[in-house]
Amino acid sequence: MPNSKRATLPVLARLSIGTRLFLILAVALLPLALGSVIANRSLADTANEERNRLLQKNVDDAALRLRASIQNDLAILGSAASQIALGEDPAKICLSLREQLGPQQTRFAALLYASTTSPPACQIGAIPQALRRAGSEAAMPAGALVPDANGAIFATQGRVSMARALAFYPAESLLTLADPVDDVPLSQFDLRGASEAISLTRIPSNWERRLNAVMTAQSDVAGLNLDLRFVRPKQTPPEFLAQIIPFITLLAAAAIGWLVVNFMLIAPLTQLQRKVRQYEIGERLIPMARTAFNASEIQELDQGFAALAHKVSIDREALDEGLKQQIMLTREVHHRVKNNLQIIASLINLHARTADSDQAKLAYGKIQRRVDALAVVHRNHFAGTEHNEGINLRALVGELAGSFEHAGNSPASVGPDIIVDIDNLHVSQDVGVPIAFLLTEILELIHLTRPEAPVRISAKRLVDDPSRITLRIASPALGPNPVLEAMLADGIDRVMTGLARQLRAPLQRDTAFESIAIAVPVFVPTKA
Repeated sequence: MPNSKRATLPVLARLSIGTRLFLILAVALLPLALGSVIANRSLADTANEERNRLLQKNVDDAALRLRASIQNDLAILGSAASQIALGEDPAKICLSLREQLGPQQTRFAALLYASTTSPPACQIGAIPQALRRAGSEAAMPAGALVPDANGAIFATQGRVSMARALAFYPAESLLTLADPVDDVPLSQFDLRGASEAISLTRIPSNWERRLNAVMTAQSDVAGLNLDLRFVRPKQTPPEFLAQIIPFITLLAAAAIGWLVVNFMLIAPLTQLQRKVRQYEIGERLIPMARTAFNASEIQELDQGFAALAHKVSIDREALDEGLKQQIMLTREVHHRVKNNLQIIASLINLHARTADSDQAKLAYGKIQRRVDALAVVHRNHFAGTEHNEGINLRALVGELAGSFEHAGNSPASVGPDIIVDIDNLHVSQDVGVPIAFLLTEILELIHLTRPEAPVRISAKRLVDDPSRITLRIASPALGPNPVLEAMLADGIDRVMTGLARQLRAPLQRDTAFESIAIAVPVFVPTKA
């Protein structure tokens, strides 16, 4: 069960709010619709049961009337047959019987027998051939159907055992005697025996095939059953509407809820979402048009967003103005620091010119180049603040290399040939200052030991860490060189190690490849 819930919830979450509301309303209203359908069905079943009860009562009453009428007629006929069997005049008895029956004698034909072997002693009405055949039989059931004559024969015994009477009732007379009270449309009364039946009423043959329901009387008529065959009523249009209207109402309510949510909530919310997504700082927003369908809360939210966007735009302008002033102040600070460093370098240069010995001039030159290195860092950082991208490493190394290429500190005034192979990389000021001092120390060593040796300065990004590069200085002067080793041991090695410690990376010297390398952090370019 928990797994099925986890599988169902994401599916619902992917649906729109309008669709989810439609499903929620449909599920919530479904029990009401089902209850209404069940109530309507119960009312229909109750009506059908009442109708069937009335039909059953009609059939039972008709069977009772038919049996009472036939029993009454047979009692009169049996009494007359007994009188004849007792020796009274048959002609006189027949005449008296006809007078007693009166108009009722036309509804049946009858034969009266005084004994089982003698011919009929009296007859009433037009005697059909089937009745004569039945009279010639010694044993006759109380009731028998005659499909050929479309009627039924009923027999009775008189008070004298030898006397008997037989009466033939055509189907029309039987229906008249039954006299059903309710006229059931598309129905047919049948009198049914054990293996055969006759129809008391007639309906068109095309409708007779549609008779699909039967009601049988609970009491028989001389062993014969009275049936009412009728067409079971189909569902009427009102009943059909009563069954489907709850579901139509359910769908209509859910659809109306979906439309209301879509037009009043989803559409304006989507419009507001699109406006928020496409908003750019400084853009002037137009408030949402007021309509009768849009929810007032969303319109107020849109107005609040427009006011907030306007305030953000004003604050952004103020921030931009403050940033411009800050950049101007920062540039001014770097510019002044650079100028001060250049003044210091100029003063050192003046003192170097008045120095009495080459050793003093060399010392002044070292100091001047270190001051120039720091001035180069500030100058490049001042340029980098234009685009907030830091110090351009290639420009920084290029300027430092250029100052050594045109250096005049050696007696022969020979500058090294320096090649810079660095891509467009940028570093922070905290990294640029140690790099400038470190390059200055290494180039100073090369300049003092082998001024004519070429120098190659390169930088390559690390494969496993794009935020760091390997800065490498390669020159034949960095190979096995006793003079270089002596100068390193004289304290320069400690200075270079301290600078490497500021860069948080070890300084790697490889005498076999005549190079010094160190890993330094750089800015990682952002992807477009």
